[in-house]
Amino acid sequence: MKVEENKEQRISDLEREINRLKIELQNTRLREIEKEKNLNNYIRELGEAKQFNVGSLLREKELQTQAESWERIVDELAHSINTDVYVAVSAMSKFLDNPKIKKASYHTKQIRDLTQLLLLYLRRKDVTYSNEFAELDLQEVVQQQIELIKDGISTLRLSSDEHQDLVMSMKIPVSKSGESTISITKEFVDAIPLIVKDLIRNAMKHTSEDDPKVEVSINETANFVEMEIFNNGAISEKLADWFNKNLMDDPENMPKSSKVGMRVVKKWVDLLKIETRYFRDEESDTTKVRLNFAKRIQYEKD
Repeated sequence: MKVEENKEQRISDLEREINRLKIELQNTRLREIEKEKNLNNYIRELGEAKQFNVGSLLREKELQTQAESWERIVDELAHSINTDVYVAVSAMSKFLDNPKIKKASYHTKQIRDLTQLLLLYLRRKDVTYSNEFAELDLQEVVQQQIELIKDGISTLRLSSDEHQDLVMSMKIPVSKSGESTISITKEFVDAIPLIVKDLIRNAMKHTSEDDPKVEVSINETANFVEMEIFNNGAISEKLADWFNKNLMDDPENMPKSSKVGMRVVKKWVDLLKIETRYFRDEESDTTKVRLNFAKRIQYEKD
């Protein structure tokens, strides 16, 4: 009798074990199916990533080709403009005793210098540099650019004639502490007035409409000449972030004239490694841009 009970118990235990193994086998199959699904997903994602990478490389090559094509077009246009400007400057040089022609000649020379800068920027990697340095007095540069901006005050496109008249009559103090002279690779000497002019233009454009104020201070430190341009009108936080953080997307409602000028400034300060940063104070409604010019700026090819 006991033998029979042991057999039944043994059979019962085996049946339970078989059922347990069946369940475990079923779970194992489910896990394998899940693993297979995950593997297929990974394979699909890998294929998509490879396809995207190939597409990105093709797109990058296409954009590079377009950029090179536009550089050639701009290069040819700059040469054409330079030729016409040279003729204009030569013609005006005979009548410099006339104040109006003298002023027009000065502005035309600036166009010539900017065109040459554009050509230099496009060919900067191929140019053989003289390794000579030119000196610039930043205080003189600032004062010259203020005069030039006021000569063409209408190009600021201020909000009203009243605002334009106030900006035109506004005195812009230029203070200095220590030396304000720097030296720079000779070929890039005209880039500094361009940078200064666009930043002062931007300051004058964003002043208070009722009581515009712009101030410039120049201070010598151990290794740098620091310039600060202050105005009583806070630029937008988005514009400050766009400039300071090198964001790709343009800020909303940014005037086209400001956009072009600021892009030019960013290109040149990056190229010449001039640390430049905007500071805004919303509470006092003021803006300050600070530039740190190395006392000796030497351009080095990448």
